[in-house]
Amino acid sequence: MNKKYYYYIIFGITFFLFSIVQDNIRPNYDGGNSLIIYFLGVIPNFLPGIGLPSFFYVIIPEVFKPHSFFFKERLKLSIYISMIGLICNEFITIFTPGRGIFDWNDILWTLIGGVLFLIIHRKIN
Repeated sequence: MNKKYYYYIIFGITFFLFSIVQDNIRPNYDGGNSLIIYFLGVIPNFLPGIGLPSFFYVIIPEVFKPHSFFFKERLKLSIYISMIGLICNEFITIFTPGRGIFDWNDILWTLIGGVLFLIIHRKIN
């Protein structure tokens, strides 16, 4: 199997799980376990931290020529673009009423997701 399909699969799985947690599990969990509540709060940041760089890693070669800067630096760019975008999205919650609550744990778990993406990338390659 072509290696790029692994990245598409990672992207698909992480955003499928994101959707399940965000739309089904979190709204319907009424238990009192604070650890589960914590993880249900940070998983929607952790999963895109893995999935979004996977997506950019395979899309950049489709858009840019093989000898371009973007193609050569696609791993770094996919991480930088994803992490900056996801972290900025978290900071936007400070200024946008009704959109959620700013939480440093969300930023931490976004970065942990990015590190896990790098580990997965090394295993694939």
